[in-house]
Amino acid sequence: MLALSGFLYYNYYMERYLSHLSAAVYWNIPYIEAVLGPEISEAETVDFTVSNKSERFQVKGYRIHICELGLPRGAVVSTDGERIASPELTFLQLAPKLNIHRLILLGLQLCSYPPGKQSCAITTKKKLKAFISKASGHHGQIKALQAIKYVEDGSASVMESITYMILSLPHALGGYGIRGATFNVEIGLKEDAEERLGQQRCFMDLYYKQGKIAIEYDSFAFHNTPSEQGRDAIRSIILNRHGIEVMHLKTIQLYDRNACRDFASELANRLGQRIQIRTGKFDEMHTLLRALLPA
Repeated sequence: MLALSGFLYYNYYMERYLSHLSAAVYWNIPYIEAVLGPEISEAETVDFTVSNKSERFQVKGYRIHICELGLPRGAVVSTDGERIASPELTFLQLAPKLNIHRLILLGLQLCSYPPGKQSCAITTKKKLKAFISKASGHHGQIKALQAIKYVEDGSASVMESITYMILSLPHALGGYGIRGATFNVEIGLKEDAEERLGQQRCFMDLYYKQGKIAIEYDSFAFHNTPSEQGRDAIRSIILNRHGIEVMHLKTIQLYDRNACRDFASELANRLGQRIQIRTGKFDEMHTLLRALLPA
């Protein structure tokens, strides 16, 4: 164990550990296929990392990586009798492999959890940032730190994460630059509202506190029946009574470029913001960002 720049570092010279794509699969990241895209197909090859070249081996079905730099404390964990790259180290290892949009999405999904169940998150933005800040000299650190700036805790689905990215990322990354959204903010319901909805509280998919505006993502899969649509309408009225304006974003609006821009413009207008896209790369980056949407 070494002390380096005030942080505890470990050198792993004794054992290999599961890493990269294999570690991402192990941690059961929600909607991992959508997050990693074509890369997930490579997960049939098992990734291991060793700490020096002499420990490298060649076996069919295994891909061996070498990391001779010291790692921050907690980088490798032991579970189920196996040594595995921590979620934070996995994020760092995949940073050079993924484009910036998929890396941000990976961070959002690592920090995701069902509404009201924060303990179910694989990791948090705070842990990711702290770990990566200590990993000086590691390949991908700069890119990982850039991605972490746009990661937030609390997404409940991959579509919520992608919606957040499209609305919030800066123009240079293909987003509309409407910052300030928080995932799944909880609202306690009054007795009459609780009785009508059959629940004591509700969570808003995205919430802009400064404008008291909630964005509700209405997917076709979960909001297409009359009963579900009726429940959505009741929910919106109840939130309005709590002083919260609700904007409904439907799946088709994300897939239709003009409809998506119209929604973003209306949201920005209600928040008192202006969308002024001044970068020529916006169209290119926006296309890459929207490519994350499931087919």
